[in-house]
Amino acid sequence: MSAKKQLLAQYDLHNVLFNNVIENISDVESNKCIANPMNSVKWLAGHLLWANANLANISGTQVEVRWRDHFHTKQGGSPADFNAPKSELPTLEEIKKKWNQDASVIRKGLENLPDEALNSVVEFKHPIFPFDNTLAGLWAFINHHQAYTIGQIGILRRGLGKQAMSYSRN
Repeated sequence: MSAKKQLLAQYDLHNVLFNNVIENISDVESNKCIANPMNSVKWLAGHLLWANANLANISGTQVEVRWRDHFHTKQGGSPADFNAPKSELPTLEEIKKKWNQDASVIRKGLENLPDEALNSVVEFKHPIFPFDNTLAGLWAFINHHQAYTIGQIGILRRGLGKQAMSYSRN
């Protein structure tokens, strides 16, 4: 299997797991902080949505980064994030709807990315060293970030008294 097919398989898995990990969590529950200073389910879900814009950039597609004023980080935020107009905090359902709306657009762009582009060197502020500073390395890191954050939601899900996340397509 090619590197691109492996990266796409991970991307597809994350789309399934994102929907599964937030399943049956109400908007009220999504705002709860299980322990201080842990993030809430809603913040983590919104952060995943915000981070998906990096995959859109890799794929050459455009998605609107909604609610960017709520979900960026100090380390990864851009000037556009820090200067974003204030917006109303979305519901968990709005985050899920936007995620699923963006997913097919981003995937199509990633799928159409030429294999040779994956070896191109990217100049990108990156928190992990050593870092394979190729486009494939950046994509792999973003996939890892998505998996890590989905895992955090999985722990919070259990803390909310929910059943463990399913790995199957619902």
